[in-house]
Amino acid sequence: MKVRVWLTAWIAFVTLTLAPSAMATDGGFDDAEAQPQVQRSLILNAFGDAAGTYGESLPFLTVLAKKVDRTAESAFCQAVVEGDLSGQPVTVIVTGTGGGNSGPCMQEMLGWYSPNIKEVIWSGIGGATPAVGGMYDDAGLPLGNPAVMIGDVCVGSASWSWDLHFSNVNDWAGRRTPPTNIYGPSGGWWQMMDAQGKEVAPGFDNVQQSVVTDPALANEVLAAAQGVRLPKRPASVAATIARFHPDKKTWRAPVYHSYRVCGGEVSGDNFWHGATEDRLAREYMSALMRASGINRKARADGIIAFSAMEAVPWMSAVTRWDARYGTRIPMVVIRAASNYDQIPLASNGQPILGKDGKPLTAMQSILLGFDDTSSAYGAYAAAAPVLRMFQLRTQVDDA
Repeated sequence: MKVRVWLTAWIAFVTLTLAPSAMATDGGFDDAEAQPQVQRSLILNAFGDAAGTYGESLPFLTVLAKKVDRTAESAFCQAVVEGDLSGQPVTVIVTGTGGGNSGPCMQEMLGWYSPNIKEVIWSGIGGATPAVGGMYDDAGLPLGNPAVMIGDVCVGSASWSWDLHFSNVNDWAGRRTPPTNIYGPSGGWWQMMDAQGKEVAPGFDNVQQSVVTDPALANEVLAAAQGVRLPKRPASVAATIARFHPDKKTWRAPVYHSYRVCGGEVSGDNFWHGATEDRLAREYMSALMRASGINRKARADGIIAFSAMEAVPWMSAVTRWDARYGTRIPMVVIRAASNYDQIPLASNGQPILGKDGKPLTAMQSILLGFDDTSSAYGAYAAAAPVLRMFQLRTQVDDA
């Protein structure tokens, strides 16, 4: 009941923010040759339904005008709904969770809509580093870095594939030297291709280790985010923050982080959860940020990792399409923190105790951070600047 009440308040908020008079007039085209070709924005989400009853697609489908549901025509996407946002043609697409869904769905949509794709926008939720530059040192002791809030958002222009690496947990364990090095990632993981695009071992020169795109669209989203108003955080979100940051003096309102601070998405179907893996993710992403010019001074101890599962597959599909057909489709990957990407640690560097009096396991920690209200809060935080961006575009066109 609490989730439904909160969602209802959110829907009312977004509907008032986007005045109905600014919404559009036409839906999708069944016969492309019989209709004028228009530039259409594609908005991707991992989960939700065509009816807009839940998930990452809900904020968009709530205000999408003149809906045309084309889901039944798709072989690879879980929902495809055409319509208008603030007078502009948009298709809201639910790809399904994971790279095995997002890549094929994106490829199908490229075939449907190219060369009339204006842009591709990913809006969704994921895990995040609990503090800028890391929450804990190698011994598991707090670093005292600035807190990251649930509801913080990365507006990114890059993705790195977590899954494309060699690994051996015994090598990692063999290099641990407790008590000073419990969570350091040294040994145990080696990327297949480095941030400069060089293969680490022979035979892996053609892997899609990362994708970097022009930041122009990200910059437009960030500009729109400056006028976004978010409602009060739900109690479940506050509880998640408190497990890592018990001192409420360190709390603040959610913010939208530039790609220069977060890069984009550390992507992979391996749902990792831990301080060690978070440190490795920040090392991967900061290296890509330096090599690509996103931020030449980026360091693992100065950025936030945002983790999820879909970006590299769908972004690589767009990049390869561009290379083959000579298009230049703008992309942005937007991820809101709906949970933290690791277990909260006690003052002794060990996991905090659960309700059973035993150290919290990774799975228990994941389940504590996952609830419908936190997911909805994150989904709307990610969607809000996109919705406002469409509204601002309409105001410019009308001026």
